[in-house]
Parts: sequence; C-alpha cells; structure tokens
Amino acid sequence: MKLTRAQFDQIVAQACADAPLESCGLIAGRAERVERVLPVSNVLRSHVEYRMDGQEFADAMVACNFEPLAIYHSHPAGPSFPSPTDIARAFYPDSVYIIISLAQASPSVRAFRIVEGSVTEVELEVGDLPESLELSGR
Repeated sequence: MKLTRAQFDQIVAQACADAPLESCGLIAGRAERVERVLPVSNVLRSHVEYRMDGQEFADAMVACNFEPLAIYHSHPAGPSFPSPTDIARAFYPDSVYIIISLAQASPSVRAFRIVEGSVTEVELEVGDLPESLELSGR
C-alpha cells in the first residue's frame, strides 16, 4: 500500500491529536490506489480499543464513492502490531489494517493483512505519487 506524504501525515496527526484515546478511520480509493483518508469517530472513546461510528463510516463511504482499502487506528501506548482484540475483530479480510503506535517519541506506523486470525505484515510505502495521479484524485 502506498500513501502520499500528506495522507501519511494526516493519519499520524489525527492519532497524536486524539491521544491518549485511540483514533480510527478509513483509507479509501479505487483499484488499490489511495484517494482519500476519512477520519471516523471512535465511539468507545477508549485508550485501548476502538469501534468506528457506524453512521459516519457509512456516510463517508457513500459520500466519497470509493472502496475501503484500509482501516487505520492508533495504539497510544502500545506497539504498532495488532492486539488480540484487533485480530479477533478483523472483519474485513480484503482490507489492510494500519496501526499507528505513539508509545515512543517518534510514531511507528505499520500495515498488516489479518485473515482468519493470521497476521501478515505488508509494505507501507510513503511518498508522493506522480503529479498526474495526485491531481486526478482531487
């Protein structure tokens, strides 16, 4: 999965702003190309768990007319690896799960596929896309 620097910075900034609570949201696009970062409220307002607001989730997907490519959330005090709860609640096997850890001075961000309890790390690239691609998504 590849994010532009602005998209990456957006999810990290949200995690930092929401700390010490977990933040969450969607990364949407088409044909595996990221188009939008869509923050969604964590209705649990928890330090160790998240649940996306169902109405915000649905409204975001309808409004932007993209596919959910990834689900992201933060671990304010934990590692950038899926917790047992994250693994048990990984209901979207086609999505990438991105975790932003704020446990260290510098945030750590990693991406995973979680399918039937099996966790596999996937490469998360950060960098600007060619200008023609960036402009077509706006």
